[in-house]
Amino acid sequence: MGAFLDRLRDGPTLLLDGGLGSMILARGLARGHAPESWNDDRGEDVTLVHRAYVEAGSEAIHTNSFGGHPARLARVGLAERCEVIQAAAVRLARAAAARFVIGDVGPSGDYLPPVGRADPDEWRAGFERQGRALAEAAPDALHVETMSDLREALVALAALKAVAPQLPVLVSMTFARNKRGFFSVMGNPLVASLRTLAEAGADAVGANCTLSSPDMVDLAAESRAALAVPLVVQPNAGQPQLAAEGVRYAQQPERFAEDMARVAALGVAAVGGCCGTDPGFIAALRARLDELG
Repeated sequence: MGAFLDRLRDGPTLLLDGGLGSMILARGLARGHAPESWNDDRGEDVTLVHRAYVEAGSEAIHTNSFGGHPARLARVGLAERCEVIQAAAVRLARAAAARFVIGDVGPSGDYLPPVGRADPDEWRAGFERQGRALAEAAPDALHVETMSDLREALVALAALKAVAPQLPVLVSMTFARNKRGFFSVMGNPLVASLRTLAEAGADAVGANCTLSSPDMVDLAAESRAALAVPLVVQPNAGQPQLAAEGVRYAQQPERFAEDMARVAALGVAAVGGCCGTDPGFIAALRARLDELG
């Protein structure tokens, strides 16, 4: 599994990218269109977003394939182009000349009954299809992100391990904070969930989205104290706020960078950003990490 997994295990902390979908939206993605459609239509713009993160200091970038599960693509009329979209996603990320390219895999977009109508076998078939196409394009790793149901995360992990045994697979869930601690929207507790994923074969586990960086500091500390597996942490740029021009995020890059430097100091393997974090956030974090050596 090579240099990528060695880096996660041995350090120093790997700096990831920030929000990809929000950057594509800022460049003019039309409402109702999937970011993945740009892999076909506006590939140069996708590479420019990737390159902005590389120039800001990202050592590893995620492909534009978060919504690439066939069930999710079907909702925007792109299911038949699943393989083409994944291959292009890796190629466009490679063109940005990052040290590592990570194939990004998001949730299917549906839940199990009684909440939704999902079927575990259909989940798995879709993740296998997406994972196989990504793996054939030769990224350095795969990353299952923003999972709110541990059951779907486990299905995705098993599917990717089956079709891409040569690649490291990272799995991140998304948690909210309440009086009892950190839980997913489906009620999955933080440490137990990440431990289950590690025991199921994830090469790294962690959390992304939903939380902003101050809460992620506490989440990282709790996780690091309980788990030996490499950890990945990617918060949002504060909480989203509706404004006349659309969704805004209130946090400033300096606070994000300070908090995430604290996360890195805990021994977390990889840090980056999620929704609302642009190259300015990554550049601020790069500078702070460099100051700390």
